[in-house]
Parts: sequence; structure tokens; C-alpha cells
Amino acid sequence: MIMDSKIENISHDATLWDMKGWQLSSCSWIAEFDTLWKMFCTVVSSSSYGTSDFGGPVWFLDFSIANLKKFYPDNPWLLAMEQEWHKGKWCNGSAKSDQLNSFSRWFKLRADCMIMELGLGNVIVKYESDCDNVCLYGNGVFLDVVRSLVNGEVRRPSKEFMLESNFSLRESEIVRKGKFLTCLKSESMWPSFPGSFGSGIHYVRTNDVYGKCYLLNHFSLTTGYVVPETVKEKFLMLVVNDLMEAKAQGYGNKADAEGTVCPYPEMKFDRYLDDGYCWCDNHLKPTSRSNVFVWRCQNGSQKRIKITLPQIDAKYGEFWHRQFPPKQNWRVLEEA
Repeated sequence: MIMDSKIENISHDATLWDMKGWQLSSCSWIAEFDTLWKMFCTVVSSSSYGTSDFGGPVWFLDFSIANLKKFYPDNPWLLAMEQEWHKGKWCNGSAKSDQLNSFSRWFKLRADCMIMELGLGNVIVKYESDCDNVCLYGNGVFLDVVRSLVNGEVRRPSKEFMLESNFSLRESEIVRKGKFLTCLKSESMWPSFPGSFGSGIHYVRTNDVYGKCYLLNHFSLTTGYVVPETVKEKFLMLVVNDLMEAKAQGYGNKADAEGTVCPYPEMKFDRYLDDGYCWCDNHLKPTSRSNVFVWRCQNGSQKRIKITLPQIDAKYGEFWHRQFPPKQNWRVLEEA
């Protein structure tokens, strides 16, 4: 079946039945449960580029417990996971609850596959429990630039792994130059932005309310002393918007020593790097042209989710980010 865009009701009894099956499967994130699929589809169908509280040219898929409860406030599964959440987290940021980690991975696995197979760029996915609880998807070169500002890790196979997995020379070059769809993981991302990053040279002044405030050290329409943002998905959206506007104004178009130019982000890519590297010799695969994500279940059945990308007004030309301005901007500290 193809799931439509309406928010489907989830019955109490159906949830309890699925929860029982989940426990019997040792809380497997591979097993399929209709109630979780309905939650997944609700998050996907109720959001798009620019619709989040932060706005901007980013699609924010929020699978946190708090967001899921907005749609299903009395769902027994979410109430149980909320109790698991109160067990806290380990020092690496992952939840102490194995059940909550598995619950989070269930959504993470399917969201990652959907984004990669449909070739969706500028997507942020938030999970509840993993230490790497926010991921930004886009072109590897562009994400390298974002990473240089916020830290984190850009997902790409190593040289050793590519050799073991029989990557072709052409594929290896594409990966080395970052010209493929991947994601920026937040495990080592700075907890706030902007900041001194250890050097202190960007420190400007201390404010009684906000503490240390900084000047942005990248191209931005915002000027002045900026209050650091502590919500990862928010400062990622603002950084992405700033860099896209910089490209629109002709900044950053100079090639590096290898002739690589950081590209303007696309909303949809025509190929992706398959995570099943060893399954075949074609590691770079074409993305779906139909905008239908097909998930193949273990029992041979399929789940299908159709997405609708927004139409960009012709007045914005190639710079589609301008159709989705941020709803919240950098907070500028008033001059003393």
C-alpha cells in the first residue's frame, strides 16, 4: 500500500499488540510494526521544507518523543518510551535504556534509507536517544564546509573499506572528492554556535543574560554580536541558509587545489552512495524518480511512502533557498 498524507489514528489495542510483539522480538529495530509505520508516515507527511518552527531551506524530520507525542499524546508506546527516557544517558550521550535506543534506531534506519534512496538534500533528522541524535543530509563537499564551522563527522567510506568492497577507480574518486549524497553526524558537533572553538579569538564580550557573545566568522547577512545558539537543528539550519545565500551572491566559487568547487545544495540528487557496499559492484545508484520510497519487509511485503516536493517559484531561479526564509534568525546582541 502507499500511505497517504493524512494522520491516521492508532488504536490503543493495536499499539499494545505491537508492543508485545516488539518485546518478543527483543526490541528489534529490524522487525515491522504497523503502529510505528503510522508514526513514521505522520512525521513525513506533516512536514516539508520550511515548515518547522525554525523555517529555512531545510526539511526537518523530528522523531523525538516530544514531537511524536504532539500527534499521539496518549499512545502507550510513547508513554512507555518517555519513562525509559527518564533513565538518563551515558557519558557519550546515548540513552541508558536499551529499549529507547532500539526504538530510536527503528526510525533512524528507515529515515536514512528513505532520504538516500529518494536522493533528498537539506534534510535534518532528529532522533531521541543516540549520542549522534541529529543528522544533516546533503552533498559531501557542502557538508565538509558545514563541518568546518560546527564540527561533527561527515559519513564516507574509508580508503581501506573501498578497496575491500571493490570500489571502482571512478567511484573512489567521487567519494574522495565528496561528490555524493551523505550526512553530517552530530556526535562530535559543538554544543553551541558560534563559539570560540578553544582559541578565544572570536570572543567579543560577556553579556549579563547570555554570557559570551561572538561575531559570526562566516559569510552571513547578520552582523554584530551574536548570542550563541544551543539547539543543534536550529544553528544547522541557520548555517545552511547563510552558506546557500553566500553561494547565491557569488562567494565561495573559487576552486581549491584539486579543482573542486563547493556546490550549491540541491533539493534532490540523482544518485546516492549505497550503504550495502558489498552487495554489488555498483555502489553509486540512481535515486527514485517517482518520489516513492519502497521499504522491503522481512516477510516479503512492502511499505510504500510517497512524498511531494515543493514547487519552487520561478522568480527564485536556481536559488531555491530564498523561497524558505528562516523563521528564527541569529539573535543579535544590542550595542551597549
